[in-house]
Amino acid sequence: MFAIAEILKCTGGELLQGDASVRVTGVSTDTRKVASGELFVAIKGDTFDGHLFTAGAVAAGAVAVLVSRDDVERPADAAVILVKDTVVALGRIARAHRLKFKCPVVAITGSAGKTSTKEMIAAVLSTKYRVLFNKGTENNHIGVPMTLLQLTKKHQAAVIEAGTNHFGEIDWLGSVICPSIAVYTNIGASHLAGLDSPDGVFREKAALIDHCAKKGTVIVNSDDAHLRAILKMKLTQKVISYGIEQKADLKADAVRSCGGGLEVSLPKGKSFRLPTPVWGNVYNALAAVVCGQVLKVPFKNIALALGRAQPAKGRQCFHVVRGVTVIDDTYNANPVSYANAIRTLSLTGTKGKKVLVAADMLELGAQSEALHALVGEAAGRAGIEHVLTIGRFAGQIGTQAGQINPEAKTKHYEHPEDIFVDLGDILREGDVVLVKGSRGMHMERLVEHLLAVN
Repeated sequence: MFAIAEILKCTGGELLQGDASVRVTGVSTDTRKVASGELFVAIKGDTFDGHLFTAGAVAAGAVAVLVSRDDVERPADAAVILVKDTVVALGRIARAHRLKFKCPVVAITGSAGKTSTKEMIAAVLSTKYRVLFNKGTENNHIGVPMTLLQLTKKHQAAVIEAGTNHFGEIDWLGSVICPSIAVYTNIGASHLAGLDSPDGVFREKAALIDHCAKKGTVIVNSDDAHLRAILKMKLTQKVISYGIEQKADLKADAVRSCGGGLEVSLPKGKSFRLPTPVWGNVYNALAAVVCGQVLKVPFKNIALALGRAQPAKGRQCFHVVRGVTVIDDTYNANPVSYANAIRTLSLTGTKGKKVLVAADMLELGAQSEALHALVGEAAGRAGIEHVLTIGRFAGQIGTQAGQINPEAKTKHYEHPEDIFVDLGDILREGDVVLVKGSRGMHMERLVEHLLAVN
């Protein structure tokens, strides 16, 4: 993969000991997963410090270690490279590795729908190419480089999700990914504790374009007011839009419910089917269609891949238990994804009641109360019969839902266990319950309870 000399060059590091001609066969940040011949990158996290495990990494087979401290234990039989910041160095190594390959690299960013869009694009491209893509949501300053370092000659395309919660991260990730295609899902009030406002979110996300190939492609959702600004920019890249409501290069002519899924009609008599009824997935799928067309995937292959697409865990997954439909949307939450989930709940056909169990959206800063209140207004307008809330701010969801829809039954809880008890009394065969909240609220435990109850 790399000679130590190449690592020194791309990181600006100093060789404290060892032979610069030695080659490493891979990169690891976890001593439990180090393979023989690899470089171990010592990263300091919130609860661990890789610098404490350099000897263990070498004992496991590493031939070199990358550190940002010169006082670490230096195993005699390994090269030791000193850098200012091991996380930055990891990104630079990944960038150098990525630039060895000429295959198309797709980068996806946005406030919501990134992972689902990534999965759909990867599925579409996999019908024609051998594709590398992030597993799960490995979309940060560690996950993105580690994914790119898996690129080999066998790969014919790569699909990389890029996330952020503070200014400068997309700029950095973009410089590592060097995409040939940049895909935008939407812009909304996400991570406002670090990004201030939706305008700030847009500025942060737009930085990806600066690192997209000059003759590459930028794919944007024209139904998103912030992203429409990209359509007015003077870019060297080709810009292709997709949407449902606004004018777009690829505009859905119609979206219809069909056998528990959605049928999406496109111009020129084309159509595809999604196997889930989640409306927001139509946008994700349209982005995948455009990406597939850019990379010359036959439409029949695109439609086949989308027809098999299943939601990632915790992202509006439908389960039916004892006649009750449980919508698990517990992976994460922000105002955009809450709006999408409430729309899904409102459109889900049922003979019984519609119930929302809502937990806090985190990282919204000073706007937390106001944004939770907006979610509550959406729930009220959707006519949801029961709104159960938990968390510091989620009570605003129930309060506002009740003001918009006085017939809604609302209740706020201090402890999740109390919700378990009440849901047992509320839910009956034919009902639909949506469970949602930010990752830190651990609402998946409630879903597990609902699916496990006899």
